[in-house]
Parts: sequence; structure tokens; C-alpha cells
Amino acid sequence: MLLCVLSLCACDPYSGCRPYDYGDAKWVCEEYGAWFTVKEEENYQCYGEVVVDGKVQKIAILFAPGSFVVILPRDAVENMSPIETDNELWNGEAKYSPTEFVLHSPTVNCLFDEDDEEVVFVRQELDEEPAA
Repeated sequence: MLLCVLSLCACDPYSGCRPYDYGDAKWVCEEYGAWFTVKEEENYQCYGEVVVDGKVQKIAILFAPGSFVVILPRDAVENMSPIETDNELWNGEAKYSPTEFVLHSPTVNCLFDEDDEEVVFVRQELDEEPAA
């Protein structure tokens, strides 16, 4: 019985559902001029950009166990061990599907207009242009 309880606690219900689980792609949120890529050749690190107050901010997206997501400045995760999380740009919950990645319920939000708004990223092939 104890073994069953321990193995259930270690289970991640979102395993196999995060953007990097769907292969190489570009995930785009046109509303905020935001995007990130997932590439096998980059070890499935999720790097991209978002436009904040008219300025481009380079970002890294980290997927924690469960549905928790953290967005940091890219330089906070490059060449740093351990990763510096003191300057989070966004953190909160996410919903996953093979075609959409939705951010919601932030506890930190320095990127998007409203805290109660869902921010939707749509999966595209790497060579595909964003929809007009």
C-alpha cells in the first residue's frame, strides 16, 4: 500500500504533454509578439522573445512538474548553475495540448496586460510563417 501511495506522489500527470514533448516547433502568441522555439538540437531548451512596452525581451521558459511554468530573462538561465529565479518575469499555471499552450493564473506577471487573462501560444512548424 505504501509503495502505491509513494509511486502516485511521484507521478506527473502532465508528463508527455508539455510543448517540448511534441517535437521541434515554434510556439507563437501573436497578441504579445511572443514566441519560443523547441529544438532537439538545442536540448529542448525553450528560448524566445516577448515584446514588453515596445521593447523585445529575450526569454527562457521553464516547465516545472505539474502545470507550473516560469518565464525568466534568457540570460538568467544561460551559463548559470543553479538557475537564477530571483528575477522571474512570469510564473503560474498552464494548460497543455498538442496545438496550444495556455498560460493562466499567474502569481508573478511582469509581461502581460492582465492577470486574469489567458495567454495562448499556438504551435507552428519551425519553417511556418505566423498567421496573418
